[in-house]
Amino acid sequence: MTAWYLLHCKAKQEHRAALHLQNQGYDSYLPQWQQEKLVKGSKTLVTEPLFPNYLFVNLDAGHANFNAIRSTRGVNGFVRFGGVPATVPAQLMASIKQQAQQPQASKPLFAPESTVEVTAGPFAGLQAIYKASKGSDRALILLSLLGQEQELEVTLKELKAV
Repeated sequence: MTAWYLLHCKAKQEHRAALHLQNQGYDSYLPQWQQEKLVKGSKTLVTEPLFPNYLFVNLDAGHANFNAIRSTRGVNGFVRFGGVPATVPAQLMASIKQQAQQPQASKPLFAPESTVEVTAGPFAGLQAIYKASKGSDRALILLSLLGQEQELEVTLKELKAV
C-alpha cells in the first residue's frame, strides 16, 4: 500500500531532488505558487515552492528503498517522528494538489494603505503609508512631514514592509 512521505531537502534544492527521484522512478510532488517580488529593482512574478526545503514522495513502504531515497541528490532525509518516517494523510495531499490546480491571484508586493518603511534616500528610516503602484518599479507613498502629509514618488527597492 502506498503512502505519501515528507522529505526534507537541502536549501534551494527541491527541484533537483524531485528530478533525481523521478529519474529513479519515484512519484514526487513539489507544490509551488507564484509571488510578486522585487528582483534587481523591478517587480517580477516568481514561482517558488509552497513549502521551502520540503518535498512529498509517494512510496510503497514494502518495496521502496528508503536508503536510496535518503541518499538522493538534494535530499537531507525523511521527516521523522519518533524515528519513524512521517506519512502525510491522503486527504491532505488531495487538498494540497487541488489548491495547486486552481489559478492563483498574484499577491501584490504592498497592499494599499499598508505601513511601509523608507530604507534609502533622504527619508530613510521614516514610516509612510503605501498608496499605489506607479509603473513597474515605482510607488506613491504618503509621508508625514512637519505635521502635514506629503505624497511622494519613490522606487520600490527603497521600501520595505513594516
